[in-house]
Amino acid sequence: MGWLVLLPVILIGSAAVASFASVRYSSLRITPDGVEIRNFRRPPTVVALDRVDRFVPTEPFGAFQFLRPATAVLVLTDGSRLTVRAVRDLEAGYGVDALNARVETLRSGGH
Repeated sequence: MGWLVLLPVILIGSAAVASFASVRYSSLRITPDGVEIRNFRRPPTVVALDRVDRFVPTEPFGAFQFLRPATAVLVLTDGSRLTVRAVRDLEAGYGVDALNARVETLRSGGH
């Protein structure tokens, strides 16, 4: 009977570990050529800089939103959206504001 009590805790813990591993092994790179998104276990996606509108934070949802690591969404000029699991770039820093600042810097001709 005791394992029935522990089963939900084990499942929630496993989901949290998988979620954080997915973010940890994902990467993002913003260059003058575009934005390269490497989400863990997905093929890399490269989006040309002129198709990039902005990054926005992912809206939290669900009962266990406190377990979800920070992620973002890349909004393209045509309105489509791409999930970005990593919100850090070596050149930009960490967070949606830093990523948007890096995009603006590259658009204005900076490096």
